[in-house]
Amino acid sequence: MKTAKKPTERNRLVVLSILAAVFSAFFVLLLMSYQIVQGEEFNQQTHQMTSSKLPIKAARGDIVDCNGVALAENKAGFNIVFQYAFLPQDEQNDIIRELVELCEENGVEWNDPLPITRTGAPEFMDDQEKEIETLKKKLELNVYATAENCMYYLLDTFGIEGYDDETARKIAGVRYGMVISDFSINNNQYVFAQDVPIEFVLKMKEMSHQFPGVDVVEEDIRTYPNGDLLPHIVGTIGAMYAEEYEDTYKDLGYKMNDQVGRFGIEQVMETTLHGVDGVRAVEQNKNGDIISEEVTQAPQSGDKVVLTVDAAFQQKVKDALEGHIELLRSRTDGKGSDVKAGSVVVLDVKTGGVLAMVNYPSYDINNYFSDYTELLNTDNNPLFNRATDGLYRPGSTFKTAVAVGALEEGIIDPSSTVNCQHTYYYYDILPNNQFRPTCLGWHGVVNVSKALTESCNIFFYDVGRRLGIDKMNEYAGLLGLGEETGLEIPSKQGALSSPARSEALGSTWFQGNVVQAAIGQMDTSVTPLQMAIQAMTLANRGTRYKAHLIKEVRSYDDKEVLSTTEPEIASQVEIHPENYQAIVDGMIGAAEKLGGSYSLSNLEYQVAIKTGSPQVDNNTTNSAVIGFAPVDDPEIAFSVMLEEGENANYLVRQILDAYYSTHGKDSAYGIKEQPKENADGESGASSSQEENSSSNESSQEE
Repeated sequence: MKTAKKPTERNRLVVLSILAAVFSAFFVLLLMSYQIVQGEEFNQQTHQMTSSKLPIKAARGDIVDCNGVALAENKAGFNIVFQYAFLPQDEQNDIIRELVELCEENGVEWNDPLPITRTGAPEFMDDQEKEIETLKKKLELNVYATAENCMYYLLDTFGIEGYDDETARKIAGVRYGMVISDFSINNNQYVFAQDVPIEFVLKMKEMSHQFPGVDVVEEDIRTYPNGDLLPHIVGTIGAMYAEEYEDTYKDLGYKMNDQVGRFGIEQVMETTLHGVDGVRAVEQNKNGDIISEEVTQAPQSGDKVVLTVDAAFQQKVKDALEGHIELLRSRTDGKGSDVKAGSVVVLDVKTGGVLAMVNYPSYDINNYFSDYTELLNTDNNPLFNRATDGLYRPGSTFKTAVAVGALEEGIIDPSSTVNCQHTYYYYDILPNNQFRPTCLGWHGVVNVSKALTESCNIFFYDVGRRLGIDKMNEYAGLLGLGEETGLEIPSKQGALSSPARSEALGSTWFQGNVVQAAIGQMDTSVTPLQMAIQAMTLANRGTRYKAHLIKEVRSYDDKEVLSTTEPEIASQVEIHPENYQAIVDGMIGAAEKLGGSYSLSNLEYQVAIKTGSPQVDNNTTNSAVIGFAPVDDPEIAFSVMLEEGENANYLVRQILDAYYSTHGKDSAYGIKEQPKENADGESGASSSQEENSSSNESSQEE
């Protein structure tokens, strides 16, 4: 028998059932609203949410001199960039046109890598062969395609129509830049203009509604304080080529639009300086509002590269070379007044480190890209690194190599003599001989020391002939001539005279060529760097170090030394003490011939030098000198080469004074102002005392 439920329980069940039904109905209706009534709207919102991974640019490492003077560093600057996700595809040409017009109105440069002239009929730009090759490959055109063909393809591909020719070319230049930078959803940012002034930034922000997908970002900008000091050595950065990206940088994690070192230390130390970019994950809604962002990978700054060069010393040597060339050009007697260019290299004898490397004419690396065409067409090519790539006959400076070889091979000893009567008659033993090379002097009986002091050709004709070309070149190579230098940046190897070289050059080797080679003529071609290495090796009594520019690599914050360049021996040749002394005595004698304000005899130490006046052709000679100091405990070795100049030895005193006024001193500040003033003063003193100087080269080469 069932018991009837109480009224109270029944009422509760009814209420609960009604509430459950109401709630169920509410959620069913809400679900229907989401799925049916508002389903399309939510679906659109879902598809309009954007998730992006944006790079956080790592700071590039600095390049500094041995005292910490900045040669390449970063500054905060503003770039105008395109953001791929928000740049309307069908409005790109108009946006670019308006941006370009705004830039022109405000004097702002924009990136335009297209190697086609900007005005007039389309033509390829001069000296842009690699860029032109890349253009044709990117457009998938054959190698015979003309500039007009390339322009037609660009205009057609990007729908650039309805504009005048000049505007169309500007738009095409930007669109092409976007192509070679792989501007895409995977490479979301393209730099349209770099390091724009703050006034332009403010104007862009005011007009931001006119430029969807265009943004102003604050980034590190590469700058070169003291940019005219070491432009050939420091180098610069620029856009990478497509081939470089595929062959090298892609596997290293670079982005296609990353800038990389184009030459110099910036290039050879690229991966050290570059750092590792970070990553920021950003989520945005359909209006571009950032919903969330998170740094998923922090950037790692590049490391600092410390050079062996002393910036203050470099400045003084630079001023000295410029002052001497200006002095020569002002001469009324015509001696050296046609001087074209010059180079000075100074090395640390004990390590092979480069202390100074100067070229004249030169330029400011900050203006490399903007002034490139003008620099390329400037007389005597300021872009050319004569110190490392200039190939010259060494002239009588080569006689030191012949002296080492002849003494060490026992061909002569320090007391052996040759009688110089101006003309060398040895080859008269040959029937109908007409070859009688001469000397500029009548030196009489001379030994090796006297022959080096007087630069006697007759002595070295005879000794070089007896030594032979093979042994002569062997010792020259051991001293660093015609050999790899070991320098971190590329440098020419040069070559020494020989039968094989003559054949390669399309000429015939004759017996008498060996005597011309013995005085640094013939087909011998070496660089000023190699000549400084030769002097360094002599100073080290036969030990040749590899030359180097990098002293060490430090962490970006300067707290840790990551690597140090240790002196590395490239070769060694034994120079017996008595032979060494004979050679050095001759070089000291050459130094003591200098007088007046260029005198090397009134110093607290002795200097060893060897001069040379190598012939370029029958009417043209260069002027050269090599040397080291102090003789008792050498610290520096140097070389000077002047193209069509005179009296390279006049620079020796200025180099030494510059070295001892800067060596070991805190020269991290003020290198631009103070040294220039001092150098001008020194130059003026030299000029005023020129007539009192008793120094002239006592002999020249045939």
